[in-house]
Amino acid sequence: TILLGDGERLGVDGRITMEGTESSPVSIDSISGDHQGIIFNSTSNNKGSTLDNLTISDGEYGITIYGSDPVISNLRVNNADKVAIDLFDSASPTLRDIVIDGGGQDVHGSSTSWRYGIGISAGASSAPIVQGATIGNTITRGVNLWYNSGGLWSDISITNISGATLAAAAGIWIEDSIPLFTDSNVSNSDNGIIVRHISETTTRPTFIDTKVLNCQYRGVLVERYDHTNYSNLQTNAVFTGLEIRGTGGPNAKTPGLGIGAAFDVNTSGARVTNAVIEDNAIVGFRAYTIDSSTSLTNITIRNNGPELPFKPHEGAGILFRSTSWTSKGPAEISDLIVENSTGSGVVMAKGGAMGSNWTIRGNAADGVTFVEFHPRVDILVSE
Repeated sequence: TILLGDGERLGVDGRITMEGTESSPVSIDSISGDHQGIIFNSTSNNKGSTLDNLTISDGEYGITIYGSDPVISNLRVNNADKVAIDLFDSASPTLRDIVIDGGGQDVHGSSTSWRYGIGISAGASSAPIVQGATIGNTITRGVNLWYNSGGLWSDISITNISGATLAAAAGIWIEDSIPLFTDSNVSNSDNGIIVRHISETTTRPTFIDTKVLNCQYRGVLVERYDHTNYSNLQTNAVFTGLEIRGTGGPNAKTPGLGIGAAFDVNTSGARVTNAVIEDNAIVGFRAYTIDSSTSLTNITIRNNGPELPFKPHEGAGILFRSTSWTSKGPAEISDLIVENSTGSGVVMAKGGAMGSNWTIRGNAADGVTFVEFHPRVDILVSE
């Protein structure tokens, strides 16, 4: 056991090796106040540092990495006030079998910065390889990516990211970054996945085989931060094999608080293939100010909407508005099924869309409503 005092840290400028075992891990704990865990400086890059079977508890930070590449396996971080694993300056560690439990509760209500209660944060061109991470019970973020970062993230399980008041709490937050996520799930959090494009860097995360379940406010949100800048829209997120269920529903942390839609696109673009969006207590899929940078292929949207919507569009399966038909072309939607919405099946206004093979059936209000809209759809069945 390594005991650190308030504000103390274990700094690594060269190489370090820690080898615990499953039954007897190396432990770093606090002797007084809040320690700052382990910090890898850039001088440790390419030195071959390894940490295996390590538990870090009750610090401000767990592990911080500046431009270095340690291999970290079987790490557990308990109750880090600010960030459990924090990456900067092109950090490229390999992280395997990570468990992060709790974070931010001890400073919630007293912190003047939003940056607390975060599981893994990767920023400033960092690109980790993450192979297996279970993250739960943090206040602000499970995974937080910012400014030109990326990496390969697989087998990520995130639950109960909730309670932040100075920033949006989200299981996964992607800002101006290009990661690849495979086999990931987010459940019972305030928001599931938020993708926000802010700067001139590229924002285009790719998610393969992702589940977002029982989130309180939103399942997925893809947006450009400047909603007034609707020229030259880009595809800011790619989803293949997506399931969104239970948003705002009875199994969310507080039922009935869903905002907007289970999948929301605003002044941005998303490419979604092979998705099921069902059993959400709000609109299934909503898009505002989009163009050909958005495409939906093989999408099933069923059993969505509040129990008694005030207006048919408020319980729609799919709701589009201001979908531009410019020289780039409109949004494309093919192989679409919308069924059993509590309001209308499809509502589209002011713009256009093109595609094929739409089946709209069993919805409580109109099957399809077009208002000042110019669709070009081959084979549309509404019943």
